[in-house]
This record gives sequence, C-alpha cells and structure tokens, in this order.
Amino acid sequence: MRSVSSTSFLNFKLLKLPEMKIFKYSISAIALSIVAAGCVDKTDSFSIEAYSDLVINEIAANDGRNYVDTWIEIANNSDQEKDLSELGLYLFDEYFDGRQIASFEGKKLQPKERLVVSTGDETLNTGFASTSNFSLVLGLSPDKGIVDRFELGDKGKLALPGSYQRMPDMTGEWKNTPAASKGQENRVLTLDNTKPNAIWLWSSHAGEWIENDGEIMKNMKALGYDHILLNFSAFETESKIKTTAQFLQLAAETGMMVHVWMQAFYQGGNWISPVIDAENRYDQDLFDRIVAEAKMYVEEYGAQGIHLDYIRFGGTAHKHNPSEEITAVGAVTECCRQVREGIDAVGENVVLSAAMMAEGSAAYYYGQNPAKMGKYVDVFMPMIYRYHGGSVKDGDETCKTRARLFTTVTDRQVWAGITSYEYEGNNVKSLPAERIREDAELFANQTDCSGLVLFRYALGTFPDVNDLWD
Repeated sequence: MRSVSSTSFLNFKLLKLPEMKIFKYSISAIALSIVAAGCVDKTDSFSIEAYSDLVINEIAANDGRNYVDTWIEIANNSDQEKDLSELGLYLFDEYFDGRQIASFEGKKLQPKERLVVSTGDETLNTGFASTSNFSLVLGLSPDKGIVDRFELGDKGKLALPGSYQRMPDMTGEWKNTPAASKGQENRVLTLDNTKPNAIWLWSSHAGEWIENDGEIMKNMKALGYDHILLNFSAFETESKIKTTAQFLQLAAETGMMVHVWMQAFYQGGNWISPVIDAENRYDQDLFDRIVAEAKMYVEEYGAQGIHLDYIRFGGTAHKHNPSEEITAVGAVTECCRQVREGIDAVGENVVLSAAMMAEGSAAYYYGQNPAKMGKYVDVFMPMIYRYHGGSVKDGDETCKTRARLFTTVTDRQVWAGITSYEYEGNNVKSLPAERIREDAELFANQTDCSGLVLFRYALGTFPDVNDLWD
C-alpha cells in the first residue's frame, strides 16, 4: 500500500465539499468491498482449506432401537493436525432442519486420528434412524463453510450392529455394512481377512462374553479365534436380544465375525423330514421357514454368516427317496440352494456353512453329499469328534480319513470340527490347551483342512491358534 504524506493530507483538507462527499463515498464502498471479500474468503476459501481432508467417516443411525447408541465418526485423512473448534455437526431429517447435534470446541485431530461422538456419552445430543431419510453436515454452519456431507438416499436400512462406512477408509464411497468398525479402520470382515478358527457358542454364555468390557471375547480374539457360531436361541426373547445386541456390537468392535447357528431339520427335540413322501415332493413350507429365518438374521442383526446345523436326516435318509426326482440328497441340497439364494438377496459376502456328519455313508443315512452341497455352501464343518463314551479315542489315521471325505470332493473350505473335551468312562472331562492344540495340529499339518471349529466354549482350555494355518 502506498504511504500517505503530510502534504497529501493538507491537500486533502482543501478539497471542495462536493468532491469530499464523492471521495468519502468511494472510500466507504471500497472498505465495504474489502470487508465483504474478506468474509467470503475466510468462510469459503481459507477456512475450508484449513479443514481439507476432514471427513464424516462412519455413521451408526440407531435411533428407535433399544440397547444400542447412535454415533458418528469424524476422521482426519491429512498429514496435518486439524483444529475442529469452529465446526459443528448438523442434522436434517423429518424433525430437524439443520439442528446442531454436536460441537467440537477444543477438539483437535492428529493425522489419521478419529473422533467418535455418541448418544451414549451425550457428545451427540440426539439420535436419528436409518429407517427414514436424513442428511448430516460437518461445517461452520448448516449451510455455510461445509466441510463434508452425508446423504442417506438409497443406502438402505442398517442391521443392528451395522454402520455406513467409507470404503476404502476415509476416502471411498459410502457402503452399508453389517458390522461397524467404530474407532478403527473401516473394513468388512470376510473369510479372506480373518483367521479360519471358530467356536460353537451356546447363547447361555453370551452374557459372560460381554462382561468386564468383553474380557472373554477379546481374549478369544487374541488367541486367534475370529469366528463365533452363536446359537439361534440368542434371538428368541426380548431379554436375550438385549444381551445379543451388546454381544453383536462388541464382536464388531473386536473384529470377530458372528455366524448364526441354526437348526434346519430339527425342532423341539424332533426331526422334521424335508421330503413329503406321500406327495412325492419337498416340504417347501419348511424351506420357506428356514430361508425366512436366515434372511432375518442377516437383515435385522447383521449376521455375517449362517451356519446350518441339522441340515440332514436323523439316520433315515434312505427311507425318503419316493422317486428319481425327489430324493433325500436332493432335499438337503435344495434347502442349501434356497438359503444361499435368500441370504444373497439381502446381504453381501454372507458366509454359508454346514455342520456335516463325517461318515462315508453320510449320503445314504443323512442325505448329505458335499460334492452337491458345495455348489452353495462356502465352508463345510465336519464333526470329526475323536473322543467317545467309554474313553474311546479315534486314532490319527481315522481322523485323517474322515477329513478326506470332504477335502477330496469339493474345493470349498473344510474346517475340522473337534471337541474340547474327552470322556472318562461316560463322564465328560475338559481337555487342557496342550491336548486341544495337539488335536488341531493333526488337521492343520496332516490333512487338507483349512480351518478349525471347537465344540464347545465352557469345556476345555482353548489354546492359542494364531499360527495354526501359517
């Protein structure tokens, strides 16, 4: 800027009044222009530039659901510290038109750091639901200085432990995921990025798994067990669902995949034949019920896997072959096909597994043919239980032969199902970790099995299996 000398100032005072008015007006106009330009620059240029690479990264919209919180994750995808003090989160939905639901005064995010605001700790002052349209704005105000925005659009309703996540983390498009990654790198768990070690878990143990901030669950994860086969009874009553909701959320945060362990052809202590022999047809009503149940677990509870137990006859399959077209093997296979089709319609990458009888005559007695079922099943879990009543123990060669019944006829994964207990006479006796590990190594080192399933939690001391399949 040019300096103003005293001579110029004296000359300025000698100007005539009309010219003075014009000059004053010009100065005012220029000043206003400068101020206005400065405001625009601060809001729309300088300030926004300071917040570049700050993103809304994950959203769990759970309003209206019991036992779970609504929360939002903000992430700093830059290599610079970001001061969030001037920013707010603003909600637009059927109730609010730009209401501020979170502020960040005094908050700073380091590079790649995340910040979660939640109704649980009241850092988020209201919830919102995935069942009705909403949008979120991260900015200086609801309509100015907008740093990032989320629009629900057609992204769909969330499952109970699910969230909307940017994929890839911090940079990608929005994805409706079955399990949240709260406070962690956004990811969807699959067979490819988890260890192939699972536990059959009765629902009666779900409560203890979430006690003390999930101490047991986190310990199992640390030991290398990435998959939980949770019995369907966990979803039967409102009181159980309260526990299950917390269980599912904790499993998502811990990085464990939950498969719902269903009973296909066995209910209330009785076998149900999927073949109506007198009418030479399959029991489609039975199939419909099984498919609807499986879809419900995926849609409502974000099940990442469906595990079909009792997907067989109780030893009488050979009596249910009324024609060449309608057979026991055909019934089991057709049920698998319909479940596969049903869960694929409501979820992505949902794992379908089946508990299998590890016997050479399984097709004749149980209607299980892994070569045919393998068109639809992702993981076979043969129950290769080597310990029997009367202290009987199958030898290594017998166990390996039973594993080959599956590994030689299908390219699907085969996870050996083994027990965490033996029998002392006819009494169950828990196995120590060393013995369970020894049994597991037999299948890992001397067969083509690709995973392990332990039956069951609360019996035996589970060993570390992190390196079992290396």
